[in-house]
Amino acid sequence: MVKNKFNAVKDNSASGRFEMAVDGATAFVSYRLTKSAVVLVHTEVPKALEGRGIGSALAKGVLDLLRTQGRKAVVVCAFIAAFVRKHPEYDDLLAAPLRDPEHEQLDKRLDEALEESFPASDSPAVTPRR
Repeated sequence: MVKNKFNAVKDNSASGRFEMAVDGATAFVSYRLTKSAVVLVHTEVPKALEGRGIGSALAKGVLDLLRTQGRKAVVVCAFIAAFVRKHPEYDDLLAAPLRDPEHEQLDKRLDEALEESFPASDSPAVTPRR
């Protein structure tokens, strides 16, 4: 458990998420465990808590907790990745390099374009004759 200015970040292993309770609401980071790391999948802050720095406090609390436990992280969550980019003091916790958001956007756009151009239900435009 790591305390910050809002509350303590707790590992709710039964739910697979790190949680931080604030004013009766719970912000969380969902995760999956591997043999060598904790995969940080998604961060969620309730609307009632938005705009108060709670997401950043949660990210810091999760990373500090992982550090105290001697664990490494694989960051899939875009919010946590952005936090680590702004706070390179957490780079040592990374079990894998952060993904490049520009590259991911291009991949997503390419996938969308391919789905539109070549829907699986359409027959091939050209059928070879024998």
